[in-house]
Amino acid sequence: MTYDELRQGYKPKDIHVLLIAESPPPASADTSSSRHFYRSDRERRDDRLFTNTIKALYPEAANLTEGKIQPDKEKWLRRFQSDGFYMIEALEDSQEHEVTKKDRQARIHDALPRLIARVHEIANKDTKIILIKSNPFIVAAEPLRQAGYTVLNTELVDYPGRFNQRAYREKLAKLVANGRNS
Repeated sequence: MTYDELRQGYKPKDIHVLLIAESPPPASADTSSSRHFYRSDRERRDDRLFTNTIKALYPEAANLTEGKIQPDKEKWLRRFQSDGFYMIEALEDSQEHEVTKKDRQARIHDALPRLIARVHEIANKDTKIILIKSNPFIVAAEPLRQAGYTVLNTELVDYPGRFNQRAYREKLAKLVANGRNS
């Protein structure tokens, strides 16, 4: 099963908040990567994007360790789905770590028509969008707004890598709370 097929199994009927990260995980499910958000077939070490997203969205998970969240990943993914959250990536192909920021931004820029078409296929004008990581935010925020979508972030939402986990959780939680009030 491809990662996109796996992701679609968690697609909500109505997407209230669409998170857009930079690129999907490597094609191999065996690859150790912090970007395997929708894979629940085995526990992953350093599943930072998933763990920190759950901690940001659900107060009862805020103080749980990754070791406490991972065994219940399927349950959390189903809750994420039932609450109207969904995550896609600006790029449809995985990016190697060696790809420069400039090249990543150029690739996202080139993929904008396809990204906007994909958003149009799954979202509606009431769907709120949050862009994760600097490259999607810098390149895609304004084009998505011009396409009629509400992009909640007006500043970077850090990717929850080794050093930005707290900032990611705080910014994501605040944006989701503000989005519910708008």
